[in-house]
Amino acid sequence: MDALHLKNATLFLETAVSLKGLMIKVGQFMSARVDLLPKAYTQTLSLLQDEVPGVPFSEIYAKITEELGASPETLFRSFDEIPLASASFGQVHKAVLKEPLPDSTTEVAIKVQYPHIESIVKTDLKAIRLIVLVLQKIFTHIRFDILISEFERIVHLELNYIAEAKNAEKFHKLFLEDDRFVVPRVVWPFTTEKVLTLTRVTGIKINHLNELKEAGVSLKEVAELLVESYMKQILLYRFFHGDPHPGNLFIQPGRPLRLVFVDFGMMQEIDNKTDKGLRRTILAIINRDTPSIARGLIDLGFISRKRRGGNLDELEQVIQFFMDRYRDISPRAFRTITITDIAEDLGKTFSIYSSLQVPNLFILAGRAVGMLNGLCSQLDPDANIIELAQPYAKRFASTRSGIMDLLARGKEIVSTLLSLPEALQSFLELSHGSGVQTHMTSEGVEATLTKIYNLAYRFLALLTIVLIYIYIKFTSH
Repeated sequence: MDALHLKNATLFLETAVSLKGLMIKVGQFMSARVDLLPKAYTQTLSLLQDEVPGVPFSEIYAKITEELGASPETLFRSFDEIPLASASFGQVHKAVLKEPLPDSTTEVAIKVQYPHIESIVKTDLKAIRLIVLVLQKIFTHIRFDILISEFERIVHLELNYIAEAKNAEKFHKLFLEDDRFVVPRVVWPFTTEKVLTLTRVTGIKINHLNELKEAGVSLKEVAELLVESYMKQILLYRFFHGDPHPGNLFIQPGRPLRLVFVDFGMMQEIDNKTDKGLRRTILAIINRDTPSIARGLIDLGFISRKRRGGNLDELEQVIQFFMDRYRDISPRAFRTITITDIAEDLGKTFSIYSSLQVPNLFILAGRAVGMLNGLCSQLDPDANIIELAQPYAKRFASTRSGIMDLLARGKEIVSTLLSLPEALQSFLELSHGSGVQTHMTSEGVEATLTKIYNLAYRFLALLTIVLIYIYIKFTSH
């Protein structure tokens, strides 16, 4: 079985590297899911986190000259031709500024978008839409249109480095007063829609466990710091990093231990309406007020429009099941419950109660929490993300809601906040998983046949990946 997993993982890696584009995104996501996938997959696909083969430097040189109006040697004291990292949409090069920044910083990291990546992504999205059409006919109760619309929105934002720069700047300001978290600063004079320049940050990759241990770093402390950062992002700042795969997270050893973030293309803001809706729903959970919980889920968008004005008895029965399931569990037993356990219960519920859906905002949150859970499992196999998150949820409740009852119900609260269905995680892996590299023209029959061939090839490649994933899912339990 291990040999088969390794063979399939290697095949996926080679396919992703060949096709580039969105195919690399799904590989990055899978590489972080050590809690779900066999080791052969997570280890093999970890190469997609920052070691994807880049494009020739001549293409990067031309893109920088086009975007910044001058050649790299004119703009910078030095510019390394060998990339620091290569990813799905672009690659990163180290450079040294001619004039230091106000804090004396001279080293920068410049992310340059691949030429033709927009046309590649456009083709990828066409293939995804075809897959979605097929899946929608099979799984009629799932709102695939919500998934695909949110995915397309995120992808288009990731292709705009101005939007990413604004995200990075906001994220930097949020953590400015806490020196345990490191976020690079934007160098605006050298930033455009296709070129992003940030101050260079360094550290040990978060999943290089042996290197971290050799540096005297406690892996348990790293897991705790990672969870704390996300509790702050989601509960306090209402603005979170949606792509926490190991290629985007680094550790700086020392006292204090520091967590470094990079890549800010996939960020999500939690609006006031959603924040208030979450609070009302949490209050209802504390009070075990099933009708109010149902209304809260409706307000948050978890119930499809066709059922919002109807009889909610069935929904209230589903809610009551979860209330009874987790209400009287002992502290010792609670420590054994994982995000995956709760997700499995929710996954079953989604298959029974077809009116449940996942709002756009929670799609990215679910992806982030899934990757976070995988990372914590890798750092500390005994870690329970719910237990790690509990004290921060308590602090959030006491400082922002002012209701002391929340302190006594932290377990139920965190379970609710961090739970998303396993089915959603599967769909996210699917929806982030299509990619083909094509260079096509619209002239002549040969070009038309090439288009058809590439689209069909991508379609079959994606179906193969889905089947592999389903196979792994059922054989790994």
